[in-house]
Amino acid sequence: MLKFTLASRHMETGTRERFFYEWSHIHVALMLTTPSVMRAFKRYVQHFNVPDVRSQDLFYPLSSEQWESFAEHHVDRYDDVVKIVREPDYVARMQPHKFSSHRFITSISEFQTAYQRPDFRSGGVKLLHFLKKSPDFTQADFRKRMLNVRAPKLAKAFSERPGIRKYVVNTLLDVDPAIFKGTLFEFGSTGLYAGIEELWLDNAPSSGGITADKEVADAIRTTEQGAIDSTESISMVVVERVVWDFVTPGATSPVPAILNPDSLESMIDGQGYRPWELQEIAAAVARD
Repeated sequence: MLKFTLASRHMETGTRERFFYEWSHIHVALMLTTPSVMRAFKRYVQHFNVPDVRSQDLFYPLSSEQWESFAEHHVDRYDDVVKIVREPDYVARMQPHKFSSHRFITSISEFQTAYQRPDFRSGGVKLLHFLKKSPDFTQADFRKRMLNVRAPKLAKAFSERPGIRKYVVNTLLDVDPAIFKGTLFEFGSTGLYAGIEELWLDNAPSSGGITADKEVADAIRTTEQGAIDSTESISMVVVERVVWDFVTPGATSPVPAILNPDSLESMIDGQGYRPWELQEIAAAVARD
């Protein structure tokens, strides 16, 4: 399974509050009633940035782009992402719904859980690291360093101290930006970061939290060497909301009504998405 992820922010003419309202309500309603979306995305997770976090309390600074959202779409295959953004129902229903900036951090990644506390449950505060690889490292070399060196060392450090509930490593696949040409994501920065780390925390990071822990800091800094450009890497602090999940044992969501041909949602979808001002009707009214 892979992750199709997007980081974004509110439109230049909008507000953070309006963006979060439309993303968490209108956008979700559209997705839940779009058949191709519910077939393709096996798990959908929204993340909302925590305001008033200071860069000096993080391992990597906040972005100057002021990203406010991070979305995860779990898919079975790379081709599922290529297909979904051009599905007729997706284009007709989702593409006109412009509620965020046209700028994105876009990626398709492999992922691996390196550490998970026995009592772990999804949700709550997360710290995200968007990692820029060093120029002389290939993506393949970066992935090996992350999985074979950094992840084991950080997982050991995290497991020996409180405050961290789970640690996941995402390493990017090589993506041709042309797959998003003409779609909502055309202007995204595809492949800008070579990896994304996800850390589920008990509390929001602060000067008294994990970033002040010497053992954790040493594990992060020593595993950067030669592989990660720490000056160009960034952080986000977010709150996680799992919208639906069809893959996690013990936490699976019900089957969506839109995929039941006998449901009201399916009947409405069957009416189609053509313009309501049909030319043949207008012509008939004009003749009368």
